[in-house]
Parts: sequence; C-alpha cells; structure tokens
Amino acid sequence: MAIEVTTAAQRPSPEDRAHTLPALTGVRFLAAFYVVLEHGLPWLAARWRLPSLLATFLASGYLAVSMFFLLSGFILTYTYRGLQGGENRLRFWRARFARIYPVYVLSLLLALPFEPSLGWGAKLSVLAMVQAWNPWKPGLAGAWNFPAWTLSVEAFFYLCFPFLLFWLKAQRGRNQLLLLAFFGAVCVLGRTPLQGLQGRVGEPPIAASLPLPVLRLPEFVLGMLVGLRFLRRAASIPESRSPWIPVALASTTLALLSLPIGEWKSLVVVPFGFLVYELALGKDWCARLLSTRPMILLGGASYAVYLLQYPVRSWVRIAFARFPQPLASQGAPLTPVILVLLSILIFKYWEEPARRFIRGTFAIRSAKRKAEMIRKI
Repeated sequence: MAIEVTTAAQRPSPEDRAHTLPALTGVRFLAAFYVVLEHGLPWLAARWRLPSLLATFLASGYLAVSMFFLLSGFILTYTYRGLQGGENRLRFWRARFARIYPVYVLSLLLALPFEPSLGWGAKLSVLAMVQAWNPWKPGLAGAWNFPAWTLSVEAFFYLCFPFLLFWLKAQRGRNQLLLLAFFGAVCVLGRTPLQGLQGRVGEPPIAASLPLPVLRLPEFVLGMLVGLRFLRRAASIPESRSPWIPVALASTTLALLSLPIGEWKSLVVVPFGFLVYELALGKDWCARLLSTRPMILLGGASYAVYLLQYPVRSWVRIAFARFPQPLASQGAPLTPVILVLLSILIFKYWEEPARRFIRGTFAIRSAKRKAEMIRKI
C-alpha cells in the first residue's frame, strides 16, 4: 500500500516537523512482506512440513490488508489534519494520484503479458481504479494484477477522506470515543462469521467475501479515529511511559495471527490500532528500531513490494526456466529477494521522480490558472 506523503500546503508545522512518524514507515514493510509470505505459503507447504503455528501465521497474511487500511487512515489524518476547503481537497486528491499511480501503472504494464484475454471494459475499470466498486462483478476486483484491488479500495477512501475528516473532527471528546468503539466493533464483527448474523456457521462474512470499498471503510475510519486521538493526546503522554507496551501489543498481534481461532483472528485490528498509536509516539526501542535508515528505505519501497509481487513472480519464473537444473529451481526461493531489491530501485528511480514530476506539473498548471484569473480581474 501507498505510504502517505505530505503536500506542501499541509506539511506539519515547524514544531511538529521533527515528529514525522518514521516507525510507521518501517512497519509498513513488515506488513507488505507478510502478504508476500502468505502468497508464497503453497510453495513452502509443498516442500516442508511447517509447524502448525507458523503455517497458521503465514495463512493469516491477508489480514495485513486490514492493517494497511487502518494505517492509511491514521497517517492521512495526521498529515492532513488541517485539510479544509475545495482548493485544499483538490490539492489532496492530486497528491494522492501522484503518489500511487506511477507504480500502479508500472505493475499493470509488467502484468499485461499474463492477462491476454482481459476485455477492454475490465482494463478500463482497472486503469480507472474502480475495479472493486462493482457489487455485481466482485471477481473483477482481482483482474489484471490481483493485489491492485486494494488500491481501488484506497481510491474510494481518498475520495471520502476530506469529508470524513471534517465530520469526525466535528465530533468531540466522548463522541469520538463512542465512534472509536463502534467502528472497532464493526471491523471485528463485519469480518467474523456469527450464527444468526452471517448465515450458516462457518460461512464467510460478507466483508470477507466481497472487496467493496464501503465494506472496508470501517477499518480506514478506525485508523482516522486513532489518528485524531493521537493528535489530541500525544503531547501529554509522559516520557516515562513503559517501553514494553509496544512489545506486549506486538506479541498480542502475533499471537492472534498464529492461533487457530478461525475468523475471530480479525480481532487483531484492536491491538494493531493500539500498536500504531504507540509506534507513532516514537518513545521506545521498538519504534527506534523501525525508524532506522534501512527500515525507512524498505518502508518506502513497500508499496512496490506489495503491488509488484505477482508480475515479478511470473517474470522470475520465466527467466529461471531458461537455466539448467539445479539453477532453474532456485527462482522461487529467490523471488522475495529479487522483489525487494527491484522495489528499492523502483522506489528511488521511478516512484519518487514520477511523483515529483506529476506534482510539479499540477503546481505549474494551478499557478497558470491563478495568474489567468488575476489578469481577468
């Protein structure tokens, strides 16, 4: 998923600029690589007898998407907390487009040879990032490049964000706490099959079986509410706060992901929400570890890691098939390494330059329009 970038108009004030939440950049790589490991589980399980807890943990990687949505809501709220007015909303949407679309298009180009029969209607839906918005064709969400469905959901979040932020900020104190509890409960129950609520026991909940953005919106809103809570309370939290709180929350998160408790593991959004809050404070050794330069670099490349995993796996398979054995069989285990290294290069030499170019183009056009309006006056 895309790391949040601050626009020029919405940069934190000088007193906030030193606190740029670097630990949350680092943790994004762990979440993205977790998804990669989950998609590689069939290959691992076919070759080794994995311990049951490890197999369950790897099979739970799909829940990293929920973590991404929550994290996205948190960081956007922190970064754009002063967002208001039509011009600022337009600037926000431009910034999001510049941030996510270059790598998104690159992933589609790399995946195009492996989708020869995809119709033009489906292609246009994917290019417009609305493939997950159609309740009558849920299978369309995974077309062309399967992980891209989450970017379609994020695009919906971005459209809603300025209006959601205005509404949530209008709620004060107790109302925000009630909303926090409500959306937390929806995140858990909406993805948990309960008899009488979701149909037959064992039947997947609707939020787990359909990728519709509105069904995933509670996860994003939960992140926004945690972000608003952080903005209100972070300055008053004492430096003497126990450094073991994030460790306890991370351990709880890992335990829920590793235990055979079925869809109830969606409870993981609760400790993860608290963990995001603690890591954002940056006051403990866990946050400092995630804030190191290697983790910041990997976190920056995590968007490409997540989005390019399918096309890179396919291209590596083709490339290594040309080699004789035993070298040909090394393509699969080397794929994660190749993916990470390639993603770092793409982050530095494609993603960031393209983002700056697009934002600069938008800025020049906006300045020209303003100059023309002034001349007319």
